[in-house]
Amino acid sequence: MVLLSMGNGIWGKSGYDYNMIYRTFGSVCHQIPDRSFKINDVQMAVNTRCFGIFTGLLAGWILIPFLAKITKEKKWPEILLGVALVLQISDYTGNMLDIWENTNESRFALGFLLGSAASVFLSDTFLTGNKKNGNHE
Repeated sequence: MVLLSMGNGIWGKSGYDYNMIYRTFGSVCHQIPDRSFKINDVQMAVNTRCFGIFTGLLAGWILIPFLAKITKEKKWPEILLGVALVLQISDYTGNMLDIWENTNESRFALGFLLGSAASVFLSDTFLTGNKKNGNHE
């Protein structure tokens, strides 16, 4: 998903209206041009927050084997996910109420935090699920 969310810019193509990737992501992402990164002057298929979530999910997924010992039956993954959700809501609300203006970089960073926190939170579920099924790999 991370690769596809980068859109046509990574392939050296221009435009996005006709592309199936953009239409597919359009059902889950608002794709506002000024809230999206560009690659080779082509808007990505998702906005910066969605791209941050996708890359955070990927990073967290890659780290699951390394997180096994430090997340096993601990409460901090739940707390991390809760903090990430509160930050998302606060960032959105603060921007909506004109308290501050968030940037593409801050949207990406908070999206990355949410995506990686979700992966860390789910890592114990995956690891515990394997042991319950008798697979100890």
